[in-house]
Amino acid sequence: MALRARGWLSRIHAQGRGPIAFCAGAALALAAGLALDVAPPTQAQALPSGSAPASVIAAPGVAGTTRGAIEAPTARNVVADAIAIRGWAADPRGIARVDIDIDGRMFAARDRLAHAAGAGEPLTDAPSPSRSPPSGQGSRSTPRPSGADASAGASTGFAYDANLAGWPLERHEVTAIATTNDGMRTALGHRSAVSPATMHRWSKELDAVPALASRDFRFLMATSGLTHGGAKDVESAYTGLTSRTQSIGIAVPILYMRATKGAAGDFAFDPAFDLARRCKERPVVDDNLDEVIAWSIDKRVPVNFILNGGIWADASCYSAEWDLTTHLELDPAHCQWDQQNAVLPGDYRKGLVGSTDSPQLSRSLTYNVHDRAVRAYKRRNLTAAAKIVARFAREHPDLFVGVSLDADTYMNPFVEGGHHYDYNPGMLRQFREWLQGSGPYAGHARDGAPDLSFYRRRHPLALADVNRLAHAKWTKWSEVDPPRTMPGYGGTPVAAGTTPFWEDAWYREWDTFRKHVVQLHYAELAQWTHAAGIPADRIFTAQAVTAHDPGGRPVATYVTSPPQLFDSAGVSIEGAKPREGHIGVILYGPSAENAITMETGHSLFATIARFDDAWAVAEMNAADLRHPDVLPTYAQSYHAFRDAFNFDARQVSLMAWNGSHGFLAGRPGYVAYTSWRGTPAEQAMMDFLASHADVPRGARLWTFGSPRLSDTDGWTATHGTIDAGHGALVLHPANGRIVLRSPADQLIRPRTLSRVLLAIDGAPTLRSVAIRARAAGESAWTIVARSGTTRLNLDWPPAWRRGSTIIEGIEIDITFADPASTHRLARVLLYPRA
Repeated sequence: MALRARGWLSRIHAQGRGPIAFCAGAALALAAGLALDVAPPTQAQALPSGSAPASVIAAPGVAGTTRGAIEAPTARNVVADAIAIRGWAADPRGIARVDIDIDGRMFAARDRLAHAAGAGEPLTDAPSPSRSPPSGQGSRSTPRPSGADASAGASTGFAYDANLAGWPLERHEVTAIATTNDGMRTALGHRSAVSPATMHRWSKELDAVPALASRDFRFLMATSGLTHGGAKDVESAYTGLTSRTQSIGIAVPILYMRATKGAAGDFAFDPAFDLARRCKERPVVDDNLDEVIAWSIDKRVPVNFILNGGIWADASCYSAEWDLTTHLELDPAHCQWDQQNAVLPGDYRKGLVGSTDSPQLSRSLTYNVHDRAVRAYKRRNLTAAAKIVARFAREHPDLFVGVSLDADTYMNPFVEGGHHYDYNPGMLRQFREWLQGSGPYAGHARDGAPDLSFYRRRHPLALADVNRLAHAKWTKWSEVDPPRTMPGYGGTPVAAGTTPFWEDAWYREWDTFRKHVVQLHYAELAQWTHAAGIPADRIFTAQAVTAHDPGGRPVATYVTSPPQLFDSAGVSIEGAKPREGHIGVILYGPSAENAITMETGHSLFATIARFDDAWAVAEMNAADLRHPDVLPTYAQSYHAFRDAFNFDARQVSLMAWNGSHGFLAGRPGYVAYTSWRGTPAEQAMMDFLASHADVPRGARLWTFGSPRLSDTDGWTATHGTIDAGHGALVLHPANGRIVLRSPADQLIRPRTLSRVLLAIDGAPTLRSVAIRARAAGESAWTIVARSGTTRLNLDWPPAWRRGSTIIEGIEIDITFADPASTHRLARVLLYPRA
C-alpha cells in the first residue's frame, strides 16, 4: 500500500486486511435475469456503450414497487445462439412496457401469450430503439404467475427470442427492464448471453498444443465465513464462462497465529478451531482450516489459502486467550519500537477504518532474527498449517491453487504523529551486524538466528566508514545507532545546514537495511512453507503497493533503491520476491489499473514482471482508498485485468465476494473497496472470461474494449488512422495501408512466444502483413514476421531467442487489397510456444 510521509494513513487503514470479515456483511443476491433476439448489427457497426442497468435504474425491492423475474432461462450465463426469454412483471400502477436491454440497445419484449400463439404482438404500440423508452403506453397483460402477491397488481408476462448468430464474438449483457405507466423503470433481472463460437474462438490453437492448458489464469473470490454462507453461489455464479485456461476459485484467510489451542496448549495451531468462540461481540476467527478444506472438496471449488500471521491477523479484536501474536505482544521485547523506544498499545489509534471495525494496528511483532521466541512460534504454527495444506494439495491437486503469506509485511506504518519503526534492541543489534558483515552475516549464527551469509554485504563497513556516513564519533560498535530524526518528513521545514532525510547517506543505510529485513522475513516465511511440503511455485507473498501522491516517488523497486520522500517502512518490489516462492501484491486504485510509473521508468506491472514471470495479485479492487464511497468504473477494472494478464500474472484475488453489493452504491455504509458482486468490475471480469477463453497464460491479448467499453488499449497508428470501437479498433488505412504500434513498455520475451494471430471482422483480402519488434534499449524496429494472412509465425533473431531480450513494443503493418475500405480489428493475440 502507499507508504507516504503524509496523507497515506487513510488508505492503509481503509484496506481492511486480515480476516476478511467485511463491515458491510454478506452481499445481497441479484434479482433473477434473462436473454435476447434481434437482427445482428453490421460488422462495421460499433455497439453503443451500456453501463450495468442496475447502476442507473431501480432493482426489485430496492426502489419502487415493481416486482418481477426472469423465469427462463434459469441459468445466469447462457451459452447458445438461440435463447428464449420468459418472465413476468407486476406493479399496482400497471406495467406499460417490458424492454430487453442488450449491451445498451433496447428491444421491446412481447406479450407472452400472444407470443406463444404466434401473434408476436409487442407489449407496447411502438418500438423502443433507445435506452429511454417512452412511458405511459398501454399494455396487454397475461395472468401473473402463481405465487405472485395479489397486492402487487396485475402482472404482465413477457417473452423474447434471441438469435446471437452473426453478433460479435463477445459476452452480451442482457437485462429485462419494466416501465410502469407513470414512467418508473426497474431492472427485473440479468443474463449473460454468449455464443459457443465466442467460447471457442481460440480453441483450435489450444487443441494443437494441449499442454498449454496447464497455464491457466484464475480469478479468486476473496471471502470469509464459509460456514455462514460467505462463499454462497461461488461454485455456480460463472458457470458457462470458464474454460480450460480461465477459471474461478476462492481465497480464504487462515489465521495460523490466532486459531490456536490457547494458553493451555502453548498456542499451537488448531485446524479445527471452534468458530463459536468470541472476543466481545466478534468471532475470534471466521474460518478454520478443516472446514475450508471440507467446503472446497464438497463444492469442488479450488481454494487459495491466505496463511496470515501478520499485523492484520490479530487486528479485529483483543484475544489474549487464543491469539499467539497478542500473547507475544504482551512483552515489549517482542514488539517493534519507535524512535523514542516506545511500544504503543494496540488500540493507540482508535476508530481506524477497515474491513474490520476499528482494527488494532498500533502494536506489531518485531522481525529481527534475534527474537528466538517470535521466530520459533511463528515457524511452528505456520509449518503446522502448511503441512495440512500440503496434504490437501497432494490428495486434491485440482482444488489447490496456492498459499499467500502474511499480508502487509513491513515496519509498522499505521501510527501517525511521526512514529517510525523498528528500533527494538534486537533490530539494532542486527543492523550493526549487517553493516559490518558479522554474526549471522558471517555464517556465525547463534541464539536461534539463521545463517545469513547469503545476504552479506558485498562491501562490509568499518567503524570509521560508519562514523563518516553518520557524522558521528562512536568508539565501538555497540554505540552505533540508526538515525532517529527525519528532517523534512511530512513536509516539515528542513533547517539550514540540515540534510533532508531522503538525501542523507546514513538514513539510506538504515532504509536499505529495513527493506532487507522485510525481504528476509518473506524469504523465511516462504522457506518454512516450502519445507512443509508446499511447492515453491504455489507460494506467494502479499505486499501492498498503492499509488503515491501526484509528483511523488513510488514504492521502491529494489532493496537498495534510494529513500523515498516518505517512510518506506521497508517495502520494495524486490523484497517481495522470495527465493522459494513468487511475488504477490495488494493493489487498489491507480495501482490496480497499472497507472504507476516506477523509478526505473517502467509501469508497476512491467516492473513486477521483470522480477517474476509468475507473480500473483494477492488482493485487488480498483476502488481508490481515498474515496471509499465511489464505485470504480468498468474501464478501471478492464485495464487492471488486461494488464495483469499481459504482464504474466497468474491469478487475481478480488475484494470481495462477501462485501458490499453493487446495488448499494451511494447508500449509507456502502464501501466500494470491498464491493464485487453486481458491480462494473464483475462485468469486466465476466467479459474477460469470455474474450480470453482457452487463451493460455503467457499470451498477450488485446481486445480493444468490449460491448461495454470502447478502448484502443493504448495502440496508435503511425500510418493511417484508427478509432476505438466497442471490442475492436476501427481501421482507416491510407491508400490501403495501416501501421499499428502497440503501447510502449511492453514485456514480451521472444523465447516464450511463437506466433501472432489477428482477428479482422469480415475476413478482408490482404496484400501483406508484417510484424516488427523493438527490443529494450534499442531504437530500431526489426521485422520478425511476414505473411499474406492473419496468422504469422514469429521468426525472432537467434540472439533474441537464446538470451533474455525483452521486447518493449511491436508494430503491425497491414496492406489491404481494397485501398478505400474501413475495417474492424477485433483482436491481436501473441500466442505462446509450448
